[in-house]
Amino acid sequence: MVGFSEDFEASCSANFGELAPEVVALTRKIFRANGWLRKRLRMENRPQQTRMAEAVAETFAEGSSLLFEAGTGVGKSLAYLLPGLIYAKLAKKKFVVSTHTIPLQEQILKKDLALCRELFSGVPELAEFADFKVVLMIGRANYLCGTRLAEALRRREGIFDGSDGSAEAQELKMIRDWWARPDCTGIREHLPRRVADEVWDLVSADSRACSRKNCTPETCAHRRAKAALDKADLVIVNHSLLFSLIGAGAAPRGDTPGVLYADDFVVLDEAHRVPDTATEYFGVEASSYGLQRLLSQIFSATRKGGVLSACEPKELQRLVAEAKDATEVFFNDVRFRVLGKNRTRRFRERDWAQNVCEVPLGNLERRLKAAGQVEERAAAKDEINDFADKLQAYRLAVRECLELRRAPNYVYWAEVSAGKRRVVTLSGAPIDVAPQLAEALFGRGTSAVLSSATLSDGREDMSRFMRRCGADVGENPVRARCEASPFDYVKAMEIFLATDCPEPDKGENLAANVAYNARVAEHCVRMMPEGGTLILCTSFDFCSRLAVALRERLGDEREIFVQGEGLMRQEMTRRFVERGNAVLIGNQSYWTGIDVPGSALAQVIVPRLPFANPSEPLVEARMEWIRERGGKPFFEMSLPDAVLQFRQGIGRLIRKASDRGRLVLTDSRLVSKSYGREFLSALPHRGYVRFSADLLETMIRPWRTDDGRRTADN
Repeated sequence: MVGFSEDFEASCSANFGELAPEVVALTRKIFRANGWLRKRLRMENRPQQTRMAEAVAETFAEGSSLLFEAGTGVGKSLAYLLPGLIYAKLAKKKFVVSTHTIPLQEQILKKDLALCRELFSGVPELAEFADFKVVLMIGRANYLCGTRLAEALRRREGIFDGSDGSAEAQELKMIRDWWARPDCTGIREHLPRRVADEVWDLVSADSRACSRKNCTPETCAHRRAKAALDKADLVIVNHSLLFSLIGAGAAPRGDTPGVLYADDFVVLDEAHRVPDTATEYFGVEASSYGLQRLLSQIFSATRKGGVLSACEPKELQRLVAEAKDATEVFFNDVRFRVLGKNRTRRFRERDWAQNVCEVPLGNLERRLKAAGQVEERAAAKDEINDFADKLQAYRLAVRECLELRRAPNYVYWAEVSAGKRRVVTLSGAPIDVAPQLAEALFGRGTSAVLSSATLSDGREDMSRFMRRCGADVGENPVRARCEASPFDYVKAMEIFLATDCPEPDKGENLAANVAYNARVAEHCVRMMPEGGTLILCTSFDFCSRLAVALRERLGDEREIFVQGEGLMRQEMTRRFVERGNAVLIGNQSYWTGIDVPGSALAQVIVPRLPFANPSEPLVEARMEWIRERGGKPFFEMSLPDAVLQFRQGIGRLIRKASDRGRLVLTDSRLVSKSYGREFLSALPHRGYVRFSADLLETMIRPWRTDDGRRTADN
């Protein structure tokens, strides 16, 4: 479970119909050509930003919804934050902003909101808005619960006299000492050093034991965060948590308007990721690792008279052991018999495996519920019931995946992870998430604004995204607007298109793959600028193979970072920026969300067009779903999805008006296939240059860094 379970009472908001003219008028005074934004903060006027801010203010004023594509450089964050904060303060409504990536959250928190406060403070007509309160909302599993910590320490009484020297006990002592510090935030990320997941699970707020009746803001970090949240005007969250909460039933009940809180209004930035994120959180999942970990927690809770002291220890140990054995047998059967040598398998017929988990998990679940009924201590009772609830959720998830309960509207599959753990996961997901999104975002009687640099096909047609997120249903379809980037891409970006690369091989043709890798690596090496190069790949396998080819050619000349080789994404990006002239080879997650202005990213190379793997269960099911309705999957899904990701990827290059860079495309299908023109039409300009290996020396100009900017020699 994540988030906050208590209902929020609706605030006594003003009649916003009376406030609408004031919000719109103030927004126009801020953003107009010689407005307060320019006078007070000396920011250049961008007509695109002005038009977006006015559209957002009018949307809030009407209580309607809006899809807005704002190209890089428009300044969309301020365009929704300023009118949103004014609306929130005047109408006494909560303003929720959701992003997909951490960098954008940090930009909003550290930069954009500081500008908003500076503007409000410096303009007398806006002074009443300067004291807005902001809270960053994170999942409750990230918070320390003082009540659960006390219970965990009680179960480990020996840690006070030194008789218990286990790693778990030492980590609990460290957490206890950290929590006693006056400056302790109670957030896991701020711990002095990392602790085992199993230990943090004992003390986190992700439990029914962490509740209003057991905890206070003085004794619990989660309660403290909730107290701040209740007073906040602006709540910043990420898409994953937002849809987790919505999926868990956090939306206001009955006829009360609001997406997450009563009478709130929302902006979802980086909205191109909304349908995929929602698909994950409106689905179902059960993993071998997660279930075994939960069972280990249940039995560990019995040690030294723990929360399960109402159970006979030997009986509980037997029930947990039986559940563990059954779980191991079940997931091993899925891994070795059902999956075999395959990484994934989709299921079309129910009862594809024997559910040996059902009875042992059910027996343990019933015993826990019985123990909860007789437990007298409130915190311990909640802890036991929480174990039972989680166990039930896993049991029902396994049953649903075996019975294909929501088919044919859902697709079900199993997969095994790479690496040493080889975790087996059962999953189910909606084939079409539009109905859920239509209800969750656009059917809540409040404003929802979805914004991104890439919602359309590159030609201002947003119809497909509207269908995917349910914005085209109902009596009042959601409006859509597009504003292009103000950047001069003709001057800022050189575009080179290779004509001599072999077509990427779809199968396991080793010779074809070797030839393709060699030619791509040759182009990459010969076109290296002085600054950094980002190479966007479509699979981890291709990342690895290209890295081998590049290291053979570059040696120690450039440091090469490769996604999947051990470094966390954030740390790898930091080192790439720090080096200034490195090569970063990234997979799917690097096509979006990485923001590296300046010479540290002087070139983006796209070796292959980003088509989704048609054999992936969810992709395959969606293609069948389109075909059954008389459509053409390639033109209605595969191609537009690839074009959207292509636009995201090439958008990594020019992040500021002063940036200069080179885009290199080496997929020959851009010129050999008729659909290639769809990608070429999505380029920022049409002045691309075709080249081959023998023409490189005469065509590619050297690049140098002047005053921290990427520029080309004339």
